[in-house]
Formats: sequence, C-alpha cells, structure tokens
Amino acid sequence: MAKRAELAHAKDPVYLCDTFEGVVKAGALDTAYKGGEHADTAQHMVDDLVRRLNLKNVRILKGIFPDETAHLVDSDARFRLCHIDVDVYDSAKDVMAWIWHRMVPGGIVVYDDYGFSVCEGITKYVNEQVDETDRLVLHNLNGHAIVIKTPSLAAAGSAK
Repeated sequence: MAKRAELAHAKDPVYLCDTFEGVVKAGALDTAYKGGEHADTAQHMVDDLVRRLNLKNVRILKGIFPDETAHLVDSDARFRLCHIDVDVYDSAKDVMAWIWHRMVPGGIVVYDDYGFSVCEGITKYVNEQVDETDRLVLHNLNGHAIVIKTPSLAAAGSAK
C-alpha cells in the first residue's frame, strides 16, 4: 500500500502500526484468541522491507495503537484509507474510535478477517456499525468488510 501511494504521488505519510508482540486486547468476544498470537515478525523485518523498497513515506509506530502510539500521528492528519487487521473486537473498536472522525468523506476502512470463525469479534464489531447513519458497510466473501464514510443522514436532513 505504501509503494502504491508513493507511485501515485501521495504526499501524506503511510502509518504502519504494530505491537510486534502479537494480538492484544483479546476478550470474551474473541474465543479463538487469548493474546500474543501472530507474534512472528519483528520491527527490523519491516524496517528492512521499507529500506529495500526505498519507501520515503512510511512511519512505523511500534506499540498498541491508539493507546501507546496515537500521539505520534500528526494532530491535523486526515485519512482516506485505514486497513484494520487486529483480529479482535476491542482492538478494532479502539482503532475505529480514534480514526473515524479523522476520515475524510468517501474515506474507506477495510477490516481484515471479517466472517472468519476464529475472528468472531471482528465480525460482531463490523455488524454493529450497519445502522450508523454516517457510513456504508459492505462485506465480501474473501474475508473483508469495507466501511465507507458518508455524510450523516441526520446532518443531510437538517441541511434541508
């Protein structure tokens, strides 16, 4: 994604947020996860990839996002794309709570692992957003849910 953004001459940074310690915030809605799963990468591996691809637009934020690293994001940053691949309900909810008001209209949030039996917390969280008036929620059969920021129906009604 960072390489494609660079090729498209996007000027904004691409933030890569990872604990590099595996899944965090697993809870009662995430029966397949206890915490620490997927701790099979390291920051130096990502740093090496960024270097090999000669990416100048990447900022790596190591730690739990947004709890530990959100303060490292430019305070006036606005986003067009957010890819959430956290596997568990509470992590997804926390990321969305932080990013949603920073998304531009038409901005897209992609959830990984939607509909997967081992990620039931992600599926539940995405499904809870269906009735929100400021978003369109879609899902496909390959394990992704897509949430598109739209003008709020309430705001559109009051503008008449």
